[in-house]
Amino acid sequence: MDVLILLSLCLLSWREVWGQHDHETKVETVKLGEKVTLPCRALSLDNTSITRLQWLYDNKGHHHKIYSTGPKGEFREESELKSRVSLEKNSMLVITDIQVQDEKLFICQVEEQNGKTKESRIHLRVYKAPGEPEITMSETGILVTDDAVQIAMCESKNGFPTPNITWYKNDSPLRNGQDAVQVNSQVTMESSGLFTVRSTLFSPVQKSDVDAVFYCEVSYNLPKGVHMKESQKKNITVYYMNTEVKLFIKSQSEKIKEGDTVELICEGNGNPQPQFTLYKKHNENPLTSDSSYRWNVSREDSGGYSCTALDVENLDTDLKAETEIHVHFLDPPVLSKESPVIEVLGSVLSVSCQANASVQAEIHWRRDEITIANGPFLNISLVDYSNGGLYMCVVDLPSIPVLMHSKELQVIVKGRPHVDVGQQYVEVRNGESVTARCKATGYPLPQITWYINGSEVNAQASNVSNYEVVSELNLLVTQDLINENLTCKAYNELDYNMGYIQLQERPVTTTDFGTSSESGATVVPITNTGSRSEKSYGVVIVAVIVCILLLAILGAVLYFLYKKGRIPCGRSGKQDITKLGDKDKIVVEMKPDSPAEESVLLPGPQEKKQPGDQEKYMDLRN
Repeated sequence: MDVLILLSLCLLSWREVWGQHDHETKVETVKLGEKVTLPCRALSLDNTSITRLQWLYDNKGHHHKIYSTGPKGEFREESELKSRVSLEKNSMLVITDIQVQDEKLFICQVEEQNGKTKESRIHLRVYKAPGEPEITMSETGILVTDDAVQIAMCESKNGFPTPNITWYKNDSPLRNGQDAVQVNSQVTMESSGLFTVRSTLFSPVQKSDVDAVFYCEVSYNLPKGVHMKESQKKNITVYYMNTEVKLFIKSQSEKIKEGDTVELICEGNGNPQPQFTLYKKHNENPLTSDSSYRWNVSREDSGGYSCTALDVENLDTDLKAETEIHVHFLDPPVLSKESPVIEVLGSVLSVSCQANASVQAEIHWRRDEITIANGPFLNISLVDYSNGGLYMCVVDLPSIPVLMHSKELQVIVKGRPHVDVGQQYVEVRNGESVTARCKATGYPLPQITWYINGSEVNAQASNVSNYEVVSELNLLVTQDLINENLTCKAYNELDYNMGYIQLQERPVTTTDFGTSSESGATVVPITNTGSRSEKSYGVVIVAVIVCILLLAILGAVLYFLYKKGRIPCGRSGKQDITKLGDKDKIVVEMKPDSPAEESVLLPGPQEKKQPGDQEKYMDLRN
């Protein structure tokens, strides 16, 4: 029993101590200059029992008050944070414009009515990415040596916490003390509390280092891990003797053409470079006494070039290099006939296209962006109006796509007009309006005149092209115009031509969309007619229907006469048609909307017959 009591007391004591302090210290990371909100985790869900709350920070083991609340209200305590702190709901501490010196341990203490105290802790960490690393190479050239000499210096400014610098040569890291490499580093704290790091690289230099690339890398810690920034990649100047000279051609394209900028570059395989002189072969005057010569070339610049070098450290060696330049060119094409070319209708057109070029050129003739002929000749036999228009001779060099020239050729076909009225017959009725259309093609451009019964009428014409004109005549048909001709006359300075349209009267049929004008209905004009026999189909159909009705009536009469024996058709006895009364009647009813075959016989009023009656008397009425 005593043991149980002792364990219970220990448990209560442990719970009391644990309730007073949150021993887990949280870490909050924030960027320099930004705002941070620190929660007070010592607060319980029910805050009604709290008598006092205060925020503090720890500085080398000493606590300094920042903010406090209690029965007397809220107080912002005197501290270095006073101007940048505030308290928000749930007693969260807000710090603005975070500085490097704000990297501290912050404590939230809560005192309850029963005198118990609780607290929570947050360690605020501040970070700032350093500036881009800047690399500075040795200002003077370096002779080949096995001793470590200064190669470059690297600097990265204003980082927090302290960044690190690593050196690289051809993408391989250089370690201090490895292969006689020396790296000296220096860290400086600025007045802002940020750190600037400088590193100097010392290394032996070999001839192969002339193409070596050096750069530095700065690494630093951020909330999401380690980050890195690289400096520019640079070479060092290595001095060694020249033993060979090369002459290079630098051009904007692989194949040089007229107008291109070309640069001749003379280069030795040592350092420093020797003194150069550039010549064009068979020309005594040098182009330049420099290592390079740049100019815009023409076809006359094709030929050989040479470069000679004088090395003051190796006077006994004759250093020389040569090269060739070939400049391509293409002149604008020349046509055998000057544009415009006027050809008579039906003639033969032949035009050649030639161009001077540095290599074999390809020639094409195009019209409306379509290639119509390959080769220098454009040949057209029996020229007609469709051959008139714009042609283009295109000359290019397949091996040099950018070299291309073209020249236009305007072809004009001259001849008498050609007239097209579309249809020669138009069916019309009195009072209808019709529109006749006439198209004339020719050069010079024709004029169109309309005639009716030999009299000229006005119509509107519009140009379609340099060869074609269209005229439309709007006409109200009268009885005098039916079966007359409309004449379209097209003429130019060479000749004239005519087209004819006959106005034919359209018969009235049941198949017309409207009725005749006498009935007051609208007449629908018909501008496109087919065969006249096709237009008579309505009349034929009506005649056939009438004949069928007449045959049906005749068949009904003969049928009844036959049934009553009035017509002797092989019967044993003869029957006479006698005068009947009104008692027995047969009515023949024809339904006008039904075919004749469906006519029915309707019996008249029925009276009771005598048993001895052998004959039935009928009165046949129409």
